[in-house]
Amino acid sequence: MAGEVTIVDGSTLPWVNGRAVYDSMEPAFRDNLGDPDRVLDLFSRYWMRSLWLDPATSRRIDHVRTEPGYRDLCEAYHDSVEEALFLGGDATLSAEGDFQAGDYFWRPPGWVHAAVSDQGFECVLMMEGEAPAEASGRVSRVIRPDEEAGHNPLADDGDPIGPRGYVRRMESRFMVWRDHDDSVTRLTTADGPALKSKTLSHNAFSGSASVLVQVPPAWTGTVAATGRERFLILTEGSLTAGDATLEPCSLVHIPPGAPGPSIDSAGGATLLVKVGSPR
Repeated sequence: MAGEVTIVDGSTLPWVNGRAVYDSMEPAFRDNLGDPDRVLDLFSRYWMRSLWLDPATSRRIDHVRTEPGYRDLCEAYHDSVEEALFLGGDATLSAEGDFQAGDYFWRPPGWVHAAVSDQGFECVLMMEGEAPAEASGRVSRVIRPDEEAGHNPLADDGDPIGPRGYVRRMESRFMVWRDHDDSVTRLTTADGPALKSKTLSHNAFSGSASVLVQVPPAWTGTVAATGRERFLILTEGSLTAGDATLEPCSLVHIPPGAPGPSIDSAGGATLLVKVGSPR
């Protein structure tokens, strides 16, 4: 039996300082942030809204912003896939380069990196957690020497790029909006209105994907059921999902087999659509 759709109105969630969420982190992440005497000072510059958290798999989706001067205390890798879409500000990731609004990465487990931001940044930050089809393990953080930045010390134990490849820095602002292939995302019925999209990452084996979808003004549709889990994350504009009027950054979770809500947008919107593997 299909589960129920969950709608999270991100604009109503309070910003929570990193000091307050420290104890809720996965121990394998929290206990490997670097010098314990400096961690709470670092996290005082980190703010988040939790859009999704699944303790069973450790998957999380967070709306994150940092204050100027944020700097990770050490280089590290994760056993989980990490994925992010930047919404504003700027950040430098030692493994992937300089990021600004519209830039995206999908990082397989094992790649050593650290983040630095003089200006501060805002992003949707996603840790995949346990997902065998994505070659992703539980959320963790493993401290590594600085000289390993941009390298994968796990490479000898398996595939270093995973089933989606290593998307180091996708500059979506330089990508063309194309006619949207709705066969996986299933955002509307077969005869529904046309959409435009940009594919950010794609699993070559399962068909799972992360896609930016452009919803035009005055668009109305009903999200069809499919055998895949889906997350619709509103990053720009506004829309109505069912009875809820949503602003950025809000989330709609649609379990496998469940029909999604009706969606309409008077002024247009942009969605980050995460589609999982078939169930």
